[in-house]
Amino acid sequence: MRSIAFFVFPRVTTLDFIGVYDAMRRLSGVELRIIGTETRVVDEGGLAIEAEPYPKLDGVDLLVVPGGLGTRALEEDEHCLAYLQSWGKDRHIASVCTGALLLGRAGHLQGLKATTHFGSYDRLAPYCAEVVRDVRIVDAGRVVTAGAVSSSLDLGLHLVKKHWGDEEHARIAKAMAHTMRA
Repeated sequence: MRSIAFFVFPRVTTLDFIGVYDAMRRLSGVELRIIGTETRVVDEGGLAIEAEPYPKLDGVDLLVVPGGLGTRALEEDEHCLAYLQSWGKDRHIASVCTGALLLGRAGHLQGLKATTHFGSYDRLAPYCAEVVRDVRIVDAGRVVTAGAVSSSLDLGLHLVKKHWGDEEHARIAKAMAHTMRA
């Protein structure tokens, strides 16, 4: 895995992707890209994020879709849904929080178990085989979903272990723990 893209949009919850991003930025030889619906995306709290709007996804190995209040509008945005559908069914994709609703609406969760923010379990149910409640990570093979906001850190470390192994996981988990000390 050499290229990871993070899909952002207006009213995204920044922590949803920053937790995953922090783990991934510590890998060597991996390109990280912030892509999204607009060149300048403003999150739920007013933070502006620069992104490549709807670039081609050729060469991207993993797509991470965070959540936030902006997912509600995107669930009905045909351009966004077509873009997420263009990802296909053979590459890895992950979500945090209500990003799972976008994965589900785009057809990536059909027949799979998934999780999301606890307040959106009922909204996720039509899109997947089973909503797994009260867990932080659901790994369904090529699709991994994470629960509420703080699970983004868990997802980042989970993806490191899954795709780069135990040694990299241990190294990055230790580095993250040391940087989080007061």
